[in-house]
Amino acid sequence: MRSELTMAERIQICRHHEGGRITNKALSLWASEKMGKPISEMMISRTLIRKIEFLGSDVGSNRKHYEKPECPNLESISYSWFLTMQEANVTISDAMLIAKAKMLSNSVPRESAKEFKFSNGWLQGFKSRHGISSKQASMSLEFLHQ
Repeated sequence: MRSELTMAERIQICRHHEGGRITNKALSLWASEKMGKPISEMMISRTLIRKIEFLGSDVGSNRKHYEKPECPNLESISYSWFLTMQEANVTISDAMLIAKAKMLSNSVPRESAKEFKFSNGWLQGFKSRHGISSKQASMSLEFLHQ
């Protein structure tokens, strides 16, 4: 029986690997015991190949796949803004998030020549990649300029 790893499990494996020099076999045994399911050396190897990607992601812990953003720079800046607003206990609506991302896109170098669309699909992907719930709230637009 083949078992899949969640993103949280992959991140945990990558972090444990950073703790020191450990073989894939030893890491496989550790992970199998820790996670209560068989984890092969091949699964460990494939996880460690993408280590930078997994450790750099802020995805929901139950996700099994990581969907790469189309514009990583914009994604990073938008998420940083979102976290800043969250720390200030400001609830962000979907419309506010899209509006702020549009504003931020003007200051971020384009990764591709094509026009970027801030569609509902982009919004749902952004929220999914970062584990953001779908709460709606009406807030003053003054927060967009922070």
